[in-house]
Parts: sequence; C-alpha cells; structure tokens
Amino acid sequence: MTGANSVLMRVVPFLFILMWASGFPITRWGLEYAEPFTILWMRSALVVAMVGIYALVVRVPWPGAKEVLHIAVVGVTLQCLYLGSMFMALDQDLSQGVAALIAGMQPLLTAAVVGIALGERVSRMQWAGFLLGFAGLFIVLSEQLGIGDATTLGFIFSGLTPIFITVASLYQKKFCADSDLRIVMIVQQATAGVCNFCIATAFETGEVTWGFDIIFVWLWLAVILTVGATNLLYLMLRHGEAARVSSLFYLTPPTAVLLGWLSYGETMGLVAMIGFAVSVAGVFLVTRPAKDAP
Repeated sequence: MTGANSVLMRVVPFLFILMWASGFPITRWGLEYAEPFTILWMRSALVVAMVGIYALVVRVPWPGAKEVLHIAVVGVTLQCLYLGSMFMALDQDLSQGVAALIAGMQPLLTAAVVGIALGERVSRMQWAGFLLGFAGLFIVLSEQLGIGDATTLGFIFSGLTPIFITVASLYQKKFCADSDLRIVMIVQQATAGVCNFCIATAFETGEVTWGFDIIFVWLWLAVILTVGATNLLYLMLRHGEAARVSSLFYLTPPTAVLLGWLSYGETMGLVAMIGFAVSVAGVFLVTRPAKDAP
C-alpha cells in the first residue's frame, strides 16, 4: 500500500464514524415527515439514479451474474432488512439510546462467528477490547436509556439489527470484497429499493409531508450515509479483518451523543465522557496491529 493510500486508510475510520453516527438523528428527523420504508425506497431510487448515470458516463464494466447475485444478497440484508428494522424501531418510539445500545451488540456478535464464517482468529486481548467497548457504550448511553412509549414491536425490530448487519458485513467480506463499489451501490440499492417499495406499498400509506426538511433528509441519507458511510465500510472490510472493522461500531453511538451535545446542547456529562473514553480504549485493543497483541 502506497504512502498516500496508507494515510487515507487511517482517515477512513474517523470519517466513517462521523457519517454513520449521523444516521440516528437524521432518521428520527425524517420519520416526522414520511414512513420508514417510504423513506428507504425513495432514498434507493435517488442513489441508483445518481450512481447509475455516473456509471454509464464512465462505462463501468459489469460483473458476472454470480457476483451480481452475491451483491444483491448483501443489499437486501443491509439496505432493506437492517435499515428497515432500525427505522421501524425508531418509528415505534424506541429511544435512540436503546436502539444504539442494542445495535452495539454487532461487534460482539461478529467476534463470536467470524472464526467459523471467515476463518479469522480473535485473540484474548481483542475479546477484552470487545467487552470493554460494549461496557463503554453502555456507560455513555446510561443517562439516555429511557424506554418512553416504545412498543414491544419496536424492541423486536431493534433486536434484529445487530443480526442483519453482522450477516451483511460477513457476507460482503467473504463474497464481494473485491467488487467494484460503483456496481455495489447500483445493485444493492436497486434490489433493496424494490424490496422496500413492496413493503411500503403493502403496509404503509405512502403519504409524505413535502418540504425542505424531508428533501434534506433524503439527500443526507443518499449522499452521506449511502454513498459515503456504506462505501467506507466496504472499503475497510476490503483492507482489514471483519472483527477489527466491526469494533468501530462501538464509537458511532457515543459520537452521535457528542454531535448532539455540540450542535443542540444535549446533555453529555462526566459519566458519558468517561464511557466514551472506555469505548475508545476497547476499540484500540481490538484494532491495534497484531504484532502488538500477546
């Protein structure tokens, strides 16, 4: 890896954390104006249009049918099942803190199955880092774990999120690690968009409160979260171990809390800052170079 690429890969995790962390508040905002799967299928349509036009202009080579099928599987799992479950959980009045905490189980789940799925070894020090990261996440969110008016359905949907994103990440690493990211976006968003559209047609009213707010939400979801964060995730999976990459998810909910504190003056006391530091320590143990591991 060249020096420039090496620097880029050091910056990518920080960009990913910031982008992915913005998903919780932006989703909650969007749900004030449209229903979950309506937001998702329209976001997919926007991404397919943008990236599809670009791919046609630069004449991106199209892969074989088998590779397209693998990409489509990841697309449905990540862009429909995972995001759909997260959107539904938030729509069922589950607090962002609870949703983030449950989704924060993903690194532990990845560590538990990555040996079987990909043959990666998770050291004792890395396991300690996973547990420390989750403990820090819990500390950060402990002051914001109000159950409020959340429904049982909301908890069920939230419980599915770490499963779906773990499956999608491992499948992507195993079968689509070298796929062209432009093709990945087109195929994933097209297949997930169809699934989300069918669900929205069957179970939602399709009503949208049009205005600047919902348009901004769609643009943010399409450009920052889909084109930006999702592709950074795939880029990290391509160049690193799945278990190490998954540990970064510990830092996204605390970062969301930090962003809320900086932009809206939301509460972030000493306990939350201590928890953030604990999560950072846990991620360091997981992601530090293997030569430093015992």
